[in-house]
Order: sequence, then C-alpha cells, then structure tokens
Amino acid sequence: MLACLPELPFTPHDYQVNTAKKIIQEMECRALIADEVGLGKTIEAGLVIKELLSVNPQARILVLTPASLVQQWWSELHEKFGINFWVSRKGPYAWPGQLVIGSIDKAKRDEHRAMILDGAYDLVVIDEAHKLKNRKTENWVFVSQIKTNGLILLTATPLQNKVEEVFNLISLLKPDVYSDYDNFLSQHQLNPKAAISDLRDKLHDVMIRNMTKELGVKNIDRNIKLVEVEMSDLEREIYRKIKDYPGTFLAFTLCKEFCSSLSALYDTLQKKGENELLPMLEECELSPKIKYLDSILKNHNGKILIFTEYIQTQFYIARYLHEQNVKFLVFNGMLRRNQKEWIKDLFEKRDVPVMICTDSGSQGLNFQYCDVIVNFDLPWNPMKVEQRIGRIDRIGQQSNDVYIYNFVMKDTIEEKIFSVLGEKISLFKECIGDLENILTDNEEELYEIMAKL
Repeated sequence: MLACLPELPFTPHDYQVNTAKKIIQEMECRALIADEVGLGKTIEAGLVIKELLSVNPQARILVLTPASLVQQWWSELHEKFGINFWVSRKGPYAWPGQLVIGSIDKAKRDEHRAMILDGAYDLVVIDEAHKLKNRKTENWVFVSQIKTNGLILLTATPLQNKVEEVFNLISLLKPDVYSDYDNFLSQHQLNPKAAISDLRDKLHDVMIRNMTKELGVKNIDRNIKLVEVEMSDLEREIYRKIKDYPGTFLAFTLCKEFCSSLSALYDTLQKKGENELLPMLEECELSPKIKYLDSILKNHNGKILIFTEYIQTQFYIARYLHEQNVKFLVFNGMLRRNQKEWIKDLFEKRDVPVMICTDSGSQGLNFQYCDVIVNFDLPWNPMKVEQRIGRIDRIGQQSNDVYIYNFVMKDTIEEKIFSVLGEKISLFKECIGDLENILTDNEEELYEIMAKL
C-alpha cells in the first residue's frame, strides 16, 4: 500500500496504485508509462509524486509538458493530490523552485535552460514523451542533460514510425545501458526482427503498459467505419494533373491537400502562382467528404469532433457548417493558451454540437462528453489517429459507444496512407504490444483492405 492513499480525496484504480508501487519499489523511479490513451497516466505519475513527497517533503520535482497541458497538469495535481506546484510562465524565475511545472519548449530556451541544468532533481516527469523520439532534436538533448535521480516518461505511443524511437526513450531512462543505437543494431547483425525481439524483452525493465481489455475499467465499444469516398470525373482529372507535377515533394503535398479539401489545394496553388488548375477547382461541386459528413451530423445527436491536418480544410468545413446553420467551434495551434481553455469550456458547457480540430487538439485533452470523431483526413502516423480517438475513448466517457469515421478518398494517395498505417500498426504490436483497433472494426478486414491496395 502507498502511504499517501489515505490523504487523497478520491480512490484511484487498483492498476494505477500498482503502477505507482512498481515504479517506486522496482524501477527506482525511472520508467516509461505507456498505458493506452485514457487510462489515467497523469494519475499514476501523481501518485508517484505524492508518495515521494510523503517520504521526503523536501523532494525537488519538475514536470515538463506541452504548453497546452501545463494548466491541466497543475489542476490535476492541485485538486486530486493537494500539491501546489509553481507554474513557470513568462520569466525564468520559477525554475529554481522545489515543485515546478512548465512547458518543455520554454524550458529548453537559453535563459530557462541554464537554471534547470544548474540544479538537481529528485524526480522529473515528462508528458507526451513521444516528442523525445529523436535523439538529434533539441528536446531530447535537453532532457538527457537534466540531473535527476528519477525520470518518468508518459506516452501512450512510444513507437510511431520506427523501432529507433523506442530505443531513444529507453536510453534516457537507462543511459549507461542503452546509449548507442548503431551498436545495438550491430549486435544483431543488422537483423531487424532480432532487434525488435530483443528490444521488446528489454522494455519489461522500464515500461509499464496497462490495457483496457485486460483491466475491464472501461465499458466502451469502439464503432469504427472506413468511409471510402469516390471522386467525380473532374476531380479525377485534377488529381491526374497534380500527380504529374515536377518535384516529388510538391506533387506529394498537393495530392494530400487534394484529398483533404479542394480549398486546401486551391490555397497552395494560388500562393505558388500555379494558376492553371484554379478555374477547374472553381468548377468542382461540394466535396464528397462534406456530403458524408453531413449524413453523420444528421445521424448523431451527441457532440462531434472533426479532425483535419489542414487549417484551410478546417475553414472549409466551418464555412459549410455556417451555411447550414450548424453551431461549431474551431480549435487549432493559432489560438493562445487562454483562448484554447475558453474554447474547451464553451464546447463542454454550451449547446455547440461540433468542434473542428487540427492535431493540436489531439493530445492530452479530455472530451469524455463527446462520442463521435470524424477523421476528415488521415495522417501518416497511426499513433496520431490513436491520440485523436483517445480524446473520447477514455475513463469518464458518458456513453457506452463511441463512433469513429475514417475518410479515405479512393484511387488516391490516401489509400497508400491507409496501407502504411496498417504496416506501422503491425510494427507497434510486434515491439510494444496489443493496440485497440483504430482504422477498421476488425483486424482481418484491415489486412484484407491492405492486400487490395
């Protein structure tokens, strides 16, 4: 039993208590918490922090998160654990404090970085730790230089694209053991399968991954529908032309934008002075994806999150909803922190059925009162899709069913994206472990679709 439990104003789940105990008693407070999205990784980290302070009231603790989650972390620790952290805002003056929360992007700046690296900590907690997947980034180098006894990394998606990402996280936790990825590969004669198997074995020493299916703490059914969207003849002609654009990257970008919305494509072509296709785009009728979206809006009474990678697509959807007299909110990275908090509050408490989000709304935010997600376009990274779904499929969801609609434009690059997503999901399962369905309702259907592409 943890000494801090009688002091808490709530009763944590058994698996959350067991996770905290294992981190403290068996892992020396150096661990990767990789629970599925929505199982309460913040609570588990909070239990470790509370227990550490129960034993050592002078313990020095630093929590680093994305900027959008700083306030949420402060609230969780204050309300659930009675711990009052300082929040580092504009100036660097809070960093020398005993208990500090701040954004990692701010912390790595020169004037802040020096104060943090000059100190020593009993525990550092990093949320959304998949942002440390690349050891060549400033974030990874900065975290690797912090002097701390304990280090807890939180992410539901420790592997997003390749095995090296997992190794880079482990090397932060055990730098003396896992410091050189090239050497690690050479030990397996550059055999990827052997490397994956060995890495999965090594993860048992540093990773805890709680799964919904194993715990039975959520009674939520995911209902996932792949919506295959047909192009018109005019759209096929436009797509054929942009596929043949000189420059592989430009053609790739234009194809992705085309699949998202003609508005996103139009904006890019106009900015680049590529005016030949603009009259053809102006002749196109309403996007077929909008028509499918319209039917979803009519068939669901609850609140709906719509995700897109493109700001112009976000505005395109917003214009359509405005014309249909559907109330909506827009959430994207251009909003300041106080504006984001205000938008979240409005969506929860007001009669607004739709929020249109870019991926700035896909991490760390809780929308348990919403039960429908529409992926208007799909990213290359399957873990981004899982992060999106995790906004609603989490503890506290008010409905027994959540609905996910994945839009894919037929005969386009989106079919290739879908296939790549399936391959990356297979790699995740091979290295990390099981994963709930995110692309279709069943795994057999996923592989049948991939085989056709």
